[in-house]
Amino acid sequence: MLRAPVPEELVWASVTRPPIPLVYLDLNHYIEMAKASRAADGQVMESGESIKVLPGYPDLLVAARRAKTEGRAVFPLSAVHFQEVANSVPSPRQRGHVADVMEELSDFTYLLGRPSIIEMEIAAGLDRVYGTPPSYASMPLLGDSALWAFGRSGGFRFFNQITGEDTEAQLRSELGDDAFQKQLVEMRYFMERKLLEGPQDSEIAELRARGYAPETYQVGIESRLAFELETSATLEKYPSWRRGRLRDLIFAREVAHEGMTAFVHHLQQREDDGLPHELPEAAEMVTLWAAMPQIQVAATMKTRYHRNPEHRWKTNHIADIDALAVAYAYCDALLTDAEARTTLSSAPELRGFGAHLPRNAGEMAIWIDAIPEAEHPDQHVAHPLRRSP
Repeated sequence: MLRAPVPEELVWASVTRPPIPLVYLDLNHYIEMAKASRAADGQVMESGESIKVLPGYPDLLVAARRAKTEGRAVFPLSAVHFQEVANSVPSPRQRGHVADVMEELSDFTYLLGRPSIIEMEIAAGLDRVYGTPPSYASMPLLGDSALWAFGRSGGFRFFNQITGEDTEAQLRSELGDDAFQKQLVEMRYFMERKLLEGPQDSEIAELRARGYAPETYQVGIESRLAFELETSATLEKYPSWRRGRLRDLIFAREVAHEGMTAFVHHLQQREDDGLPHELPEAAEMVTLWAAMPQIQVAATMKTRYHRNPEHRWKTNHIADIDALAVAYAYCDALLTDAEARTTLSSAPELRGFGAHLPRNAGEMAIWIDAIPEAEHPDQHVAHPLRRSP
C-alpha cells in the first residue's frame, strides 16, 4: 500500500470569494441562536414555559447580526444545512424559527457543495501534474441559492408549455421592467425560503404526489454510513491496523469511495475539451489526492474516529465530515461540536489550514466582534485568503 503523505503545498479549487471572513456555524448553533432570538423577543415555548437559552448564544447572535449588517463577515449555509433542517428539526414551526435566523444571517448564501469542490480540486491537481496553466475558469465559492450547494445555478425560466418558446421578453414587456424585476425578487425569496424551511405538514401529501421524497437523503447517507461501519468491522477483525498505517488505509478508501467517480468524469471532460488527460502514475496519483484540502480534512477526521475502537458511527458523523471538509478548508472560522473540534484542532497535518476553531459560542462572538471593517467587502478575490481579526 502506498503511503498517503501530508503535502508541503495544498492544491486549492479555483474559486473566488469575498475578502471578508466566512464564518460557518453548525446547525445546532443556529438552533440555539433561534432560541436566543425568540427569548429576546419575549416568546415562550408551545407549552407556555420560558425558553431555555444556553450561555453565549445571545452574545453570538448579537455579534453575528452586527457583523452581517456592517459587512464585516459572511455566514454561508451549506448543502448539509439544507438537508439537516428537513431531517433533524422535527416540526414545521421549529424549522420556521431556525430558518428565520439562517435567512437573516446568510441572505440565502450557500457554499459550493463537496462534490463540486472535489471535481475542482481534481482539475487544479491535474493541471499541476501536467504542468499546464489553469484549464478552467474560476467559479464563485458562494452562490445566492440553495441550488448552488448542489452545483446548480438558481433563477427562473419562463416558457410556453406547449411550444417551449422563451416568454421572458414578452412578460417583461407586458409587466414593465420594474414590476417584472419585483416579481422575480418575490418569487426567488419564496422559493429559497421554502427550500430552507421545508413544507408544512398539510402540504406533504400533495408534494409527494409530485415526487417529493425527503427520505432519499437519509437513504444515501445511511449507505455511506454502512461504508464506514464496514471499515470498523474490518478493524475489529484486524485491530493491529489501528496502531499501524491506519491513515493510509482510510485515505485510500476515501479516494476510492468519495472521489474516483468524479475523477473519471473529469478525465472524460478534459478529453472532450481537448486538454491533457493521461492517467498519472501511481505515485503521482497519491500526491495529487493528498494535496486536495477537502480530502485531507475528511481522511483526517475519519482516521481519528476509526482509531478509537469505542467510537460509534452515526449518520451525523457523515454529514459533519461532508460539511467540515469544505468549511474547514475554505472558510475562516467555524463553530462545530466538541468532538469534531477536538479532531480538527489536534491534527498536526491540518495546522496549515488556518481556520479559527473557537471552543464555544461566547468565544466565537468575541472573534466575530474583533473582525475589522473591510475596504471593499463586495469585491471577490481568488482563494485561499485568511483574514484573522
